[in-house]
Amino acid sequence: MRKSKQNLSWLGSVTSLLAVATCYGTLAAVSLLSLIGVSVNIDEAVLVKMITGLLVLALSGMLYSWRSHRHPGPLILSLGAAALLLWVFYGQYSKPLELTGFALLVIASLWDFRAKRRVCNASTCD
Repeated sequence: MRKSKQNLSWLGSVTSLLAVATCYGTLAAVSLLSLIGVSVNIDEAVLVKMITGLLVLALSGMLYSWRSHRHPGPLILSLGAAALLLWVFYGQYSKPLELTGFALLVIASLWDFRAKRRVCNASTCD
């Protein structure tokens, strides 16, 4: 893999994890602030749109990463996780489905990371 291609191939994994951090990190920050008496009002629609944008970026990165390692598993799993999360956000909300979707997204990111490492080790990347 060329160096520039290798650097851009991390986009899918990083933005997948960033989508999870955006959702649950914001929730944790608001909870901690409320413990010390600071009230923060967050518009859920804006948060959902941000996470949706990160999901689109993550899927684009996973597709780009698939082009370098040719292992379809992480891409298929992330597509399923994104579809589940979009259903939860814009269709019928369910906390267990939301947690499942984010867990699948993290698993897809880790799987993608391992697939890229295998390819990089086989081709002696820097």
